[in-house]
Formats: sequence, structure tokens, C-alpha cells
Amino acid sequence: MRPLARILHIRPSSFVGGPERQLMHYAQLDESASTETILGTFVGEREGRAFVAAVEERGGMSLSLPAGSLGDCAAFPGLLRYLREQKIALVCTHGYQADLMGILAGRIRHLPVACFIRGWTWEDWKVRVYEAADRSFLPLASRVVCLSEVQANQLGRRRRLRHKLRVVLNVVENRNVSPKQRLEARQEIRRRFGIAQESSVVAIAGRLSPEKGAEYLIQAVPHISKDFPDARFVIFGDGRLRTQLEEIAKTIGAAGRIIFARHVPEFTALLPGVDVLANPSLTEVMPNVVLEAMAAGVPVVATSVGGVAEIAGESGALALVPPADALSLASAIAQLLADPVRAVALGIAGQKRVRQAFSPERQSAQLLALYQELIPSLRSEQLAPGLASEADAFHRADV
Repeated sequence: MRPLARILHIRPSSFVGGPERQLMHYAQLDESASTETILGTFVGEREGRAFVAAVEERGGMSLSLPAGSLGDCAAFPGLLRYLREQKIALVCTHGYQADLMGILAGRIRHLPVACFIRGWTWEDWKVRVYEAADRSFLPLASRVVCLSEVQANQLGRRRRLRHKLRVVLNVVENRNVSPKQRLEARQEIRRRFGIAQESSVVAIAGRLSPEKGAEYLIQAVPHISKDFPDARFVIFGDGRLRTQLEEIAKTIGAAGRIIFARHVPEFTALLPGVDVLANPSLTEVMPNVVLEAMAAGVPVVATSVGGVAEIAGESGALALVPPADALSLASAIAQLLADPVRAVALGIAGQKRVRQAFSPERQSAQLLALYQELIPSLRSEQLAPGLASEADAFHRADV
């Protein structure tokens, strides 16, 4: 029997969010292929532990590297040693710290490296410096993996990247939310945050950093509240902008209608109880929270940035608005709150769209095709009949 090809995915992680859940999806490919996936992260006092615990709870294999500044004196030698001892066949990296360390380690160990580009945040000057270094190192990777065709087309303008680009879409598990489960989620989210049961709930979720655009939802609240005074707005997530956003809410007189919930691990269980999910980001690649809301049948209002229009598709499974436009955001949310029939129809359209275009089967085909390109022992592997056409298209892609 041929030995399994070991693949290491590395991502810095402060909590288990959308990207972490995508990596755990990747590990599920092992059930039907000749691969063994290890999910690694940098573990310190404030980071990494939740991700490692989630991986191990699922019975997965994990690698913990010491957290620290880029070039940590223990993490890099530890990674080199692990690659040799565990006979890793492919290194996949997610985020600038993992990219830079992984590319260098791959060069030293003569291993292929695939960098998965989950977007750059430009959060502060230090992050901007590291992200600039990341972009300059990308041509040294064996493959550069995008999460959407839009992102691949944008990066394809760089001549040195053009023939290294591949696409592996984000996916979400199909969810069949029963009316009973939706009612229970609706009651729980209102009970937990002290919201009246009859009130509408609009939510956003994600890191509270500039590119996520939470301030535009806050600015939209007074406009929505004119027609829906009982509506409440729940902001799931945390980050360095939280105090500033709370001050903005107070300044415009909206603090009493906005709940800063911080990070809630069971957010996806509460999601079906939300009336509208908003995604007001200024930049995006392939937002997990939008896919999760669609899978739960929740109508979504999102800014048309990055791969979001690609998610919506030609059938318009999302309500799209321009970025940095609080009035357009408010209008789109208010229209859904005023027309429950339309809101339900949009939720149903979203469910249909993710089942057709963002299925785990499609991601598995794209991921296995990437592995086959980079790991010689897998090139003779046969895909399941339903996945063959996806892999063929992947190999023919010339982005």
C-alpha cells in the first residue's frame, strides 16, 4: 500500500473563525484520498490554543509552533525539524507570517509551497510592512492559491504570478434548518442579549478592523431606526477598533440599539435567528460569514467588493450595495425588514446558490487537483467520477 502524502497547512490564529473552519474542511479530504493533513498554528498565551483544541476535538492532527515576532528563534527551526521528521510532502501557508516562514523553509527542505491568499488588511504600519514583504515573496512560492476568480484575475496582472495561480473556493456545509430550530435560535439570540422577542435583529460578524467596515453599519442605524425603532443591531466579533466604534455609536445616539457581542464561539448556531445579516466590508476575498448566512437561509446585504458579487451569482442571491455608503446599506436593510416575503425569498435563493456553487465536493476537487500538481506520488490518483470534470477544469485553468 502506498504511504500517505503528508500535507501541512499553517495559519496564525487568534480564534476559530471562518478561515480556520475552511482549513478543517480541507482536512476532511483525507477521508477519500491518499493524503494526511496536519493543521499547524503559532501557539502563545493569547493565540493558537483555540484552533489546536478545535482540530484535536475533531480527531485531527495538529502542529503547535511557538508564537512570537516574525522569525521567532524557536518556531522556524522547529518547523524545519518537523518537515524533515514527519516527511511532509507539501507545505500550504495562510497569512503573511506563515507565507514568509513557509517559503523559506520550503526552499531549505526542497519542498513545494502553496500560499493561500486570504486577503491583506493593511491594519497598521507594522502589518503593512509585513504584508508588503509577503507580496514580494509570493513569486517564490510553487503555487499561489486564490479564493475567488476575481482575486485570481487581479493577481494575474503580475506577470511572475500569472502561471502559478490556482483557485480553491471557500465552501460551507449545507444546512437544513427546520422551523423549530430557527425559532429556537431566534429566541436564544434575543434572550442572550436582552432583546424583545418581537424585535428584528440585524447582525454583522467579523474582526473589528478598518477593512470590515463596521462603522458604516453603525452610521446606518439611525436611518433604519426611523422606520424600525424596535430593531436591534448585534456586532459579533472583537478587535482594536471596538472602543472607537462604541464611541461612534454613542456620538450618533445609537448606542442603545447596538450590542457589541464580542467573539461568540457558537455564532453559527445563533445565525438562523437573525433577520438580516449585513457584510459592510471595504475589501473582501471570499467572506465565510456571507456563505454561512446563505447556507442558513438568512437574507444577506453585502457590499459589492472582491469576490462578493461572485458569491451572489447572476441570479442575485445577495442584496448588493456600494462600499462605504451607509445610506445605501440602510436602505437595503430597511427594504428587507419591511418586506418579510422578499427577505424569505432572498434567503432561499442564497441557500440554493451555495449548494450549487460552493459545495464541499467542489472544493475537494479543486484541492486534490492542487495536491496532484505538486506531489508526484498523487499524480496517478483517480478522482471520484463526480469530481473529475472539476479537476480537469482546474488543470486547464490559465488565469
